Amino acid sequence: MPMLRTVLGDVDPAEMGITLPHEHVLCDSSAWFSEPTDPEGALLADAEPTLENLWWMRQHPNSNRFLLYLDDVDIAVRELDAYARLGGRTVVDLSCVGLGGQPEQLAVVSRRTGLNLVLGSGFYVDASLSDDIRAASVEQLAEHIIRDLTEGVGGTGIRAGVIGEIGMSHPLTPVEERSLRAAARASLETGAAISVHTAAHAVEMDSALRAADILGEEGADLSRVIMGHMDTTLHRPDYHRRVLDLGCYVEFDLFGHELFESENDFICPGDYAKTKAVSRLVAEGYESQILLSHDCCFKIQLRTWGGYGYAHLLQNILPRFVLEGVPESVVLQMMTENPARVLPLQQ
Repeated sequence: MPMLRTVLGDVDPAEMGITLPHEHVLCDSSAWFSEPTDPEGALLADAEPTLENLWWMRQHPNSNRFLLYLDDVDIAVRELDAYARLGGRTVVDLSCVGLGGQPEQLAVVSRRTGLNLVLGSGFYVDASLSDDIRAASVEQLAEHIIRDLTEGVGGTGIRAGVIGEIGMSHPLTPVEERSLRAAARASLETGAAISVHTAAHAVEMDSALRAADILGEEGADLSRVIMGHMDTTLHRPDYHRRVLDLGCYVEFDLFGHELFESENDFICPGDYAKTKAVSRLVAEGYESQILLSHDCCFKIQLRTWGGYGYAHLLQNILPRFVLEGVPESVVLQMMTENPARVLPLQQ
């Protein structure tokens, strides 16, 4: 019987309700830090956001250390309460190895908010990993994930409930390929879904298709695979269709993330472009394979520091979809029925 595995135990999928499948509640994204190269930036590398410097931080989010940590339980509770007040019930925190997940603190947040919180297991991008992980075999990586899902993360007894976000860079590194293969093997062993961090900055590359090939070689069920960060390739709708036609879920998980990462020469398309792209795929009949989320990972994405927070989809984006001709019922399907189909462990 399928069960959603949360940090507080297993939950009937019927209790999932509105779900955000790709977020970070407590995390450490410092692997992305890039030292500022200009004198003004050097003065702001450790500054906290203010109205006077927010303009710089929105252009250089990876060049400010303070932004790269979500580590305050009280703030996490307050931010998630805003989502819960609008009917949100479940959040997936994909802070796996390389992203500093905090299972025990996440359990505290779950108790205080009443939300179902699911923790990810697996290995993020190569740059975030230790030498020990880089040297590990596919079998060793798979054993690590299986242990997290069945026994608990890091000896805490708190079990992960999904595999991911499995990191990809461009070009794909050897440990990242082994990590994908390990994810497939762990999925087959545990029944957990796989969430892939596609190479979001390599917008002309078919990284989701590459991931699907590797996972498929290991026997993974591609209908249990979520390809994340697909909203960085809105200019390539045929690429989205090819991934969807493999049976994968396509995740548009950067709503509210309209930052320019100058360190990576990366522009994240705005929410208007995202709603247009999703609306087009819905019109083509793909609504049962689409997932929506925010990927909150910088402090300035949270309301506390002037961002939209975890309630953005429900509060601001849902009405935009309706204006685009997507019925509210279909938007809620993408946020309830679709996550409830893919995220529970198939035991």
